[in-house]
Amino acid sequence: MVALALYDALWKRCSMADLANHIEEDLNWREAELASFKILVSAAQKGSVRERALLRALWALLYAHYEGFCKYAWDLYLDALEELGIVRHACRSRIACFSLEREFKQLRGNLSPESLWDFYTHEFPDLLSQHATFQIKLETQSNLWPDLFRENARKISLPTKMLDANEIRIKTLVARRNDIAHGKKTIVKSLHEYQEYENAVLLVMHELAIAMIEALDQKLFLK
Repeated sequence: MVALALYDALWKRCSMADLANHIEEDLNWREAELASFKILVSAAQKGSVRERALLRALWALLYAHYEGFCKYAWDLYLDALEELGIVRHACRSRIACFSLEREFKQLRGNLSPESLWDFYTHEFPDLLSQHATFQIKLETQSNLWPDLFRENARKISLPTKMLDANEIRIKTLVARRNDIAHGKKTIVKSLHEYQEYENAVLLVMHELAIAMIEALDQKLFLK
């Protein structure tokens, strides 16, 4: 109870409204840019080289905003957790584990029985009593496939229902974007076809935004 009261006080200082505003502003400019580009596509002559080129560019832009927003949101979430100053042993196990990823990587450099014994009897208890920090961030690897998205979300205990429901569309988004980036003659047939994928991406992005805010508001990062 004392710990929860402390986190309540800390969170008020962190200002939920500010974090929610940052997320909303980031989503808004991305959606506005996509909307502006769709106007250009709509104005192009049907079947023209211009329309085909704009549709390909729009597809690449959609992927850029999908990856860019996810990276931005994950970083913001981890920064918020750090600002709260939560001790690791109070966190959910996956979050505590991720906050120790750098230390675990260093440990793998020496897996002798003596090293393991020293780590788990001396270092590990001390690390659990320290504030959770995230020296290693969640990466997109410039190819944010559904499996990577899901693994990143799992590390910080966030849901992926919309990603799971739209997995095929997200896979297609990434694959076609790669083809376009590599200069292949990948055709996006129409704005109508494109819109199906934009809808899926926005569902995934909005779920991430809401899940992150709810996790912080309801302290779902705690055990």
